[in-house]
Amino acid sequence: MEKLYWGLDIGGTKCALVTGTRDCRVLSRHAVPTRDFSSWQEVLEALLAHAPQEAPAAVGVSCGGPLDSRRGRILSPPNLPGWDDVPIVDWLKARVGAPAFLQNDANACALAEWRFGAGKGCENMIFLTFGTGFGAGLILDGRLYTGTNDMAGEVGHVRAEKDGPEGYGKRGSFEGFCSGAGIAKMAGGVSAREVVERADAGDEAMLA
Repeated sequence: MEKLYWGLDIGGTKCALVTGTRDCRVLSRHAVPTRDFSSWQEVLEALLAHAPQEAPAAVGVSCGGPLDSRRGRILSPPNLPGWDDVPIVDWLKARVGAPAFLQNDANACALAEWRFGAGKGCENMIFLTFGTGFGAGLILDGRLYTGTNDMAGEVGHVRAEKDGPEGYGKRGSFEGFCSGAGIAKMAGGVSAREVVERADAGDEAMLA
């Protein structure tokens, strides 16, 4: 039987579980709204309820920082209230019975795109994430660069303007202007997806 691998993506808006093969064929995907649950344990249990019965060969977890990938702990990300010093790697190892690994979501995306996607063959590339927050992952000289605390390349809280939409307490930041949550705020509560769809259809208000 072909070995399966699980990928968990932990985000401020939704969390998802993907199952697939070593050559990156996706076999299933299930997502849940993060804020529908009162604890991180409930979120993970809801995802695992849709996982295959057989244990995976390994589990990879991506999550916005700050986090400690070496110790496998999520350290109070701004878009995840209540996720304070979460020992997610140890929890998954005990719950699933397979090796588990944690990586900053932008770094994980950069690595995946470099290995399998548009960045394949590049020595240097940047991957930008536009989700609830705004982040970046770096491939430098043919390897993932994470920095001292897994936050290398993160530009979301750099101030782009003296004033502007707010991203986690900082007005005028890149996250305030460019994240999904920031775009929704600027559009008066319309979701970022709807903003893009309406802009593509020629909606002048959304194009502005």
